[in-house]
Amino acid sequence: MLCPCGSTLSFDACCQLFITQIQKPTTAEQLMRSRFSAYALRNAQYIFDTYGISQQSKQSVTDIQTWADECTWLALVIHESTEDLVEFSAYYIADNTLCELRERSKFTLEKGLWRYIDGEITVNDELAKIKRNELCPCNKYPTAWSAKKNKKFKHCCAR
Repeated sequence: MLCPCGSTLSFDACCQLFITQIQKPTTAEQLMRSRFSAYALRNAQYIFDTYGISQQSKQSVTDIQTWADECTWLALVIHESTEDLVEFSAYYIADNTLCELRERSKFTLEKGLWRYIDGEITVNDELAKIKRNELCPCNKYPTAWSAKKNKKFKHCCAR
């Protein structure tokens, strides 16, 4: 299985190493990619654990899980990455609607570990309503980990 983060690596050679804590992310971008993969795989505990310590009190694993479960996460596109900032677009399906969430996320090192602090959402748009017999939108994204070539939506991500 390709990694949900959009790298060309398999999941077990990429973000799984971070999510299972075999390795720790060494950059903010690695943490961002692993958090996206955790959303795609509905691993709310990892997402919670990678918030900054001061931010964890404002979150709950239950709320994170609800958000992850409500969406089918298709693809991640990194627009810019610096030492402590990652600008990305996450494409997902919610209620049969293709959406884009673009965010400039801030990260910090806490006790030697990269943590997500917060982000400024610059785009949160509904791109298209998806009809059951249309080509699944995951086919539009070359990095989509869930793409099933030329499948209709009802036989792909709508399941």
